[in-house]
Amino acid sequence: MPRIKVVVTAPLATHMGGLREVEVEAETVREVIGQLVERFGAELRNRLLDDSGRLRRFVNLYVNDSYVDPEEDRRLSEGDEVLILPAVSGGIA
Repeated sequence: MPRIKVVVTAPLATHMGGLREVEVEAETVREVIGQLVERFGAELRNRLLDDSGRLRRFVNLYVNDSYVDPEEDRRLSEGDEVLILPAVSGGIA
């Protein structure tokens, strides 16, 4: 099974014990998310997935700097890097 590097932003790292990077063994993007949720628990799950288990629409995924459509369960290869990037919003109008 391919070893995948997963990189997250600081807000997600707070739900991963402060880790900004982890490695998982996974064949697809969906497996990466599943392993992260299993490893880090309900708080991370709530940040990434909706009640039906689908990726929240404000969470963006990239594999090796290429955007991944949330409906696509992209296959991964040894050494791929998955970036999980929640959209940023807010500010003063």
